[in-house]
Amino acid sequence: MAVEIAMVDDSVVPLEEAKISAHDRSVYFGDGVYEVVRCSGGKLFEMERHMERLKSSLAKMDMLAKVDMEMVRGRVERAQAEAQISEALIYFQISRGRAPRSHDYKENWQPGFLLTVRQYKDRKEQIKTITHPDWRWKRCDIKSLNLLANVMAKHAAGKVGAYEALLVDEKGLITEATSSTVLMVKGDVLQTVPLTANILPGITRMFLLERAGEVGLEIKEESFTVEEVLRADEVIIAGTGAEVMGVTHVDEKIIANGTRGPVTKRLHELLRAAMRGKIPIKR
Repeated sequence: MAVEIAMVDDSVVPLEEAKISAHDRSVYFGDGVYEVVRCSGGKLFEMERHMERLKSSLAKMDMLAKVDMEMVRGRVERAQAEAQISEALIYFQISRGRAPRSHDYKENWQPGFLLTVRQYKDRKEQIKTITHPDWRWKRCDIKSLNLLANVMAKHAAGKVGAYEALLVDEKGLITEATSSTVLMVKGDVLQTVPLTANILPGITRMFLLERAGEVGLEIKEESFTVEEVLRADEVIIAGTGAEVMGVTHVDEKIIANGTRGPVTKRLHELLRAAMRGKIPIKR
């Protein structure tokens, strides 16, 4: 029977019964990293890339030496099998262990592990957005647990009836959304921000860039302003949870004709086809 579950270290419990230590450094400091994997048709989608990104995040946080990557993979696979949810989101985090609160950490720390398996709920096909200052830290290439700035921006969007916030840096350039990649279509070009220390290497981002040629698009990795987005033919939000959504409004200003565009629709169809094993994953 399908059931939402949690895993704390190596113990599986019902989701509502999951508990972690008050001394876990994820509680005090957000000291850790995480991943979110989509399960579709009972199969984990792009698991290899998620593991590669997790390994990169751990290395940049000086945590990799203490983490058994095969054990992490095994726990994810075991949890997915036990939950028996064919369409799920699997969240898992690794913290820098447990200790009385102190900013510094001892070299003998041992990782803490938390995982949840929850039913995936279809997202909207098209959304309204706002712009919001990018208050995040300077190493967003690390998928860390430090998400307070993302939370504040997401709440600001919700307060005015928008789904998502497009984050704008001090130069007036859009970086990302609160939990997704931002892309735009202009003519036959699919444009997104290049990967730097303030941009997460999104798994769905990679997929869309690899598939762009199939819908007649060239790739341009270059930063863009809010004004450029407002003149785009289509604006896209993409992520593991979001999948591929069309942006119809930015700060109440209409993008193109105010509906999800044909490129966005086609890219979403390709993503869904890949998740369901109908087309191969490119490498």
